[in-house]
Amino acid sequence: MPINASHEYLTAEKKYLQAQTLEEKISAIKEMIKTSPKHKGSENLLAELKTRLKKFLEKQEKNKSVGKTSQKSIRKEGFQCVLIGLPNSGKSALLSRLTNAQPKISPNPFSTKAPELGTLNYAGIKSQIVDLPSIGSENFDYSLTNTADCLLITITNLQDLEKIIPHMSKSYGEKIILFNKIDLLNPEELRKLQATIKSKRMNAILISTMTNQGLEELKERIFKTMNVIRVYTKEPGKNPSNTPIVLSHGSNIKDAAESILKGFSKTVKETRLTGPSSKFANQKVGLTHILKDKDIVEFHTR
Repeated sequence: MPINASHEYLTAEKKYLQAQTLEEKISAIKEMIKTSPKHKGSENLLAELKTRLKKFLEKQEKNKSVGKTSQKSIRKEGFQCVLIGLPNSGKSALLSRLTNAQPKISPNPFSTKAPELGTLNYAGIKSQIVDLPSIGSENFDYSLTNTADCLLITITNLQDLEKIIPHMSKSYGEKIILFNKIDLLNPEELRKLQATIKSKRMNAILISTMTNQGLEELKERIFKTMNVIRVYTKEPGKNPSNTPIVLSHGSNIKDAAESILKGFSKTVKETRLTGPSSKFANQKVGLTHILKDKDIVEFHTR
């Protein structure tokens, strides 16, 4: 953050870091430019902010010229999971349980006509969940299955899996098998299914959207699949931010600084660290120090 940053600037910066859409980012960065300190030491910061705003505005204009399409409405934002399955596997119900989405839930096959989008908020981190039309639908979108970071393969029996596998031949994302509707199984059927999963060493979770069984385990599995850490920033004399910086495993102090603003690490004079990667509270560390999940960093600038 810049020297002598005002409360208004810090508030705008927080909104920028939390922004999920292009419009939110544009609004926040305009406010950051407006409230940024105006002196020689902040010239580089202002130049960087204005350059970034210009790029965002150009992207916004390009989106308008292309027009709204179903693909635009599900533009990838951060970590993306895609629900894939056969008709009546319970994908829409699962989307509604995991996210803020309210898709149409129907016993009729192929009721999902277009991709439905929701946001999973877990452990302070947001991830995008997309429910695709069922396999066999003319609206099934292979491009999303091929580029998703994680595929949530929703089935109700092992035979379903055999039908789905051919549709994932070009997918590179992590694959989690979800045995849905286990509330319909009797104890013996459930025992046999658990034994099969164990013997085949399947990356699978038993779930029920009716009873919510297995859903917390699924959220935790998605979080671990993301392979990220949460790093919290704080200002001297104040409590840490409630909103973490999300970084990949192996990231260091410099990565954390650059994630706040490009070039910010060059203005850092000293960094104080408290958390799992520190030897003691308020430890002084360098830019190459490797961070761990839930670390708290305090940047002091020149």
